[in-house]
Amino acid sequence: MRRRNTSIAFLCLALVGGSHAFQSSQSGESSSSFPNRRIRKRQVERVHFSAAPSNSILYATPAKSRTSPASKTVGIEKKVTRLGRSGKTDEALKLFCSIECPSTRLVNCAIDVCARAYPPRLEEAFSILETGVKEKNLRVNVFTFGALMNVCNRARNSDKALELLRSFEKEHRVAPNAVVYSSAIAACARSHPPKTQEALDLLREAVEEKELEMSVTGFNAAIAACAQMENWKSAIKLLERMEEASEKAAELEAEGEESDSDNEMHRFLIPEPDMVTYATILSACERGEQWSLVLNYAQTMENRGLELDGLAITSCLHACQQLGLAEEALKYLEQMKTVHPVAPITARLERSSAKQPLKGPDAVAYRLAISACARGGAWKDGIRLLQKYEQETGQAPGVVAYTAAITGCEYAGKWKEAFHLLDRMRKAGVEPNEVTMAAVIGACANALSNGEAESEVEDVEDVDSNEAVRKAGGSMPLVQKKALQLLSLMKKMPDMADPNIQVYNAAIRVCAEACDLKGAFRLLEEVEELEIERTEITYGSMMTACQRVGDIQSASKVFQKLKEDDIVPNEIIYGAAISCCRKSKQSERALLLLRKMLKEGLAPNRATLNTVLMAQAETRTKADFDRAVTVYKIMKSRFVEETCRPNRQTYSILVNFFA
Repeated sequence: MRRRNTSIAFLCLALVGGSHAFQSSQSGESSSSFPNRRIRKRQVERVHFSAAPSNSILYATPAKSRTSPASKTVGIEKKVTRLGRSGKTDEALKLFCSIECPSTRLVNCAIDVCARAYPPRLEEAFSILETGVKEKNLRVNVFTFGALMNVCNRARNSDKALELLRSFEKEHRVAPNAVVYSSAIAACARSHPPKTQEALDLLREAVEEKELEMSVTGFNAAIAACAQMENWKSAIKLLERMEEASEKAAELEAEGEESDSDNEMHRFLIPEPDMVTYATILSACERGEQWSLVLNYAQTMENRGLELDGLAITSCLHACQQLGLAEEALKYLEQMKTVHPVAPITARLERSSAKQPLKGPDAVAYRLAISACARGGAWKDGIRLLQKYEQETGQAPGVVAYTAAITGCEYAGKWKEAFHLLDRMRKAGVEPNEVTMAAVIGACANALSNGEAESEVEDVEDVDSNEAVRKAGGSMPLVQKKALQLLSLMKKMPDMADPNIQVYNAAIRVCAEACDLKGAFRLLEEVEELEIERTEITYGSMMTACQRVGDIQSASKVFQKLKEDDIVPNEIIYGAAISCCRKSKQSERALLLLRKMLKEGLAPNRATLNTVLMAQAETRTKADFDRAVTVYKIMKSRFVEETCRPNRQTYSILVNFFA
């Protein structure tokens, strides 16, 4: 089967259907489903006419320089079309209205002008048809049908498209062809909200009931409708049907055998998927957050020799960002630099307002790649991309790009680099937001958690910029001091973002990792005084602060605060509390918390279960022996998931306990 080679993005594919209809009407060619012998005869007549000894086909008798009515009409059609394509809609329609007896072709041209207007002139297009039929006794054809359907498509009016599909054939005795159905399907895909089921029903009607030779455009429009509604499963089913048909056709062709009528019809009605098909599948999986499928189908495209366009690569970069695949993101970013858009098959028929394909990495691509590097642990690559950002995209990096690079430093605990980027950001005139500040402070917390900043301790008596630091007295890690100073600056500087709960959560965690329980409670009190709503993350960090020092009374206080704020503790809070019980030698209490978790429908992980078991093993009393057996039975029961079954560490704890 003939493969369409087109590089337009899936969001623009819906526009192709109507353009084909108009292109056919302009050239005088008929569709395969509806042969028009009258048009073919007209072509022959024009060839014979142009054979006269003249320098132009517009002159019937060169000696008299007289223009024939037919040639004059053709000239007007071309002028109306040219004006419409250049965005001069009013001028084009004014010229059309000046013709007293327009031909069907000229009416089709005028309707197409309405389709290309921005916004499309739906009512005016139907008014042109009604006037031509009722007042001019105009006989419409399938190209008129296609042009009107294209107006509905571009106007995103699926209701009008479906109404037209049912009424036009009945009123004008003109059956819809494959192009008309494709435009109707596209209208359903582009409506607000998209009508996925209607699009699929129309495709089924055209292929199975009408037995029309649907081009790949119609199938792509139906897949686009699925993509718009995040119905990735239906989109994949359509793709698989297209792949199956093309593979079957290839097998028959390779065998050189004549296929039976059923196989021939199967091959005839279902086209081979093209680049737009797969790009739309990528979008459907992206909208459905099926990130692994995005990358799988991108690989399928490459295996089939289909080039990924800019939008398809952007979907891949989004998947890499969500999955934290830094290396793959860098590969796709480099691949995006080699993308060269191919001229679409509807050359010279696009609207002036149509979106242009990406010709290389844009700001969105770089932001996604930087974020993918951040999540994938490649923070140095993220900073390197930030440095190339303006050179490659022509735009200075904004707050999102800087924040993504700082987030990479946060995950790696590189607090000095995070502060350096923050300083560079402000010098560039880009004001950080709350997310940026939370990431910088979070980098300090992770540095303490990794033990990379424990040796850097400073006396806090010389610190005048932070009341919380002064209250701490004595000495504290340098990284904690820097984090609290930044929080203080946010509260005092009017040109900086006010600290929100995300910023305070990061600061509380800094205190927790520095084993500064008093500092964590001071910050919690400050949040309460400011009437900032607390979250599960807030109390998770507070419970971590209790766990770091093994303060079971403070842990009880955190549970009381949770109850006052009407927040249900999650697995992380319970896990930290159980670890706190183990550190404070409260083995019985650890088991009670585990039972409470199960009663509330929470799913403890294997680490939490092993922590409860270790709490029993470390005290070694008779009661602990019984409780250890109970914990083991829980791990083997139906109350926990398969991933929480006893592992090597579990049995090692039990062996040491009973030894």
